Amino acid sequence: MAEQFAVTHGALTKFSKTELERARQLRQIRKTLGADSPSETAFGSLPESEETGQDYRERVEETLTNLGFAAEQRDWIGEFIERTARSYQETEDHTSGEIRTIEAQARGTI
Repeated sequence: MAEQFAVTHGALTKFSKTELERARQLRQIRKTLGADSPSETAFGSLPESEETGQDYRERVEETLTNLGFAAEQRDWIGEFIERTARSYQETEDHTSGEIRTIEAQARGTI
């Protein structure tokens, strides 16, 4: 029954690192996208062009906001999984120590 609840610490750690790397990649995309904006005349000089340019700028801002949010979420997930793995390991270490103590007491070596 206990096998059903086995935790693979390496898998948790790997997943955590993957999430943190994804957060870094999202931040890099955000930085690159935010640094590259077309000039005011890129959409032409007709009256509709200004509306198109404004719409583009708004969409870019929304995208930058969403990328920032996604990166924060990936960081949070990575950090949470890292804490979870550490907690599992600490619990396992504590339980093993307690079992060794009980075993030693049963043998009368303590």
